[in-house]
Amino acid sequence: MDKLPLSVLLLARDEAARLADLLPRLGFAREVVVVVDAATRDATRDVAMRHGARVCERALDGFGAQRAYGLARTREPWVLWLDADERVDEHAVAAIGAAVRSGAGTGYRIARVTWFLGKRIRFCGWRGEKVLRLFRREAASFDDAPVHEQVRIDGAIQDLDGTIEHRSYETWEDCRAKLVRYAAAGAERMRRAGRGASALDVLVRPPLRFFRMYVLQAGFLDGAHGVLVCALAAAQVLLKYAQVWAAPRAQAEAPRSNAQAPRAEARRADAQARRAEAEAPGPPEAWW
Repeated sequence: MDKLPLSVLLLARDEAARLADLLPRLGFAREVVVVVDAATRDATRDVAMRHGARVCERALDGFGAQRAYGLARTREPWVLWLDADERVDEHAVAAIGAAVRSGAGTGYRIARVTWFLGKRIRFCGWRGEKVLRLFRREAASFDDAPVHEQVRIDGAIQDLDGTIEHRSYETWEDCRAKLVRYAAAGAERMRRAGRGASALDVLVRPPLRFFRMYVLQAGFLDGAHGVLVCALAAAQVLLKYAQVWAAPRAQAEAPRSNAQAPRAEARRADAQARRAEAEAPGPPEAWW
């Protein structure tokens, strides 16, 4: 069977084992592009290259920016965005093939189910999730979110048959690492938006998140796994708002001399930048 005019876009860091399982399943696509985080410590690059992927390396400064970097390096007219811990079932592969060959649409959502410590989670607010993953390359762009990036499509969006299996939480270490990373990324997103947090946020929002997911979204029907999912979500909310609440207070309590040093350094850097701009043979934009 001829391969589809499709690029599969993957981000990877320390994902050698998962890529070794995933890449052989992507033979329906004409191209696979793997953007490897420069901080990768395992054989991710070698595994990707061995399976015929085109490998680009870049330091991760946010998932939105990283995904946009990868998108700019795809060559086929259609793009399928996946993560290393996702698998596309045979029904989705068939639906993707039909959509690409018809050329009728612009973007497509696919149902996704998530597994947590070996169990499929059916409630907790994860039920019925659909993710936008197949799209025309020239109609797409990514936001600059540090985590949970979104793709923007200039055109109509439709649904496809099939399922993406998401196995992101296979060990307790995975859960703990994602909890801390996502909380920090959420706090950074709030900071960029100019949002603060009060002690009431820190006190009230975590139990409200647990109540919403466990009671209102029927997380109790997922048993002990549901309890853990909801508890981890509440803990992530706690860490995020605590970090936002604590940041300005830590700065206010720092000695004045410590606060003056960064300002002096910033003034020196600004003066150097102005001198460089004056000496450059053209506007600064020409050097970007």
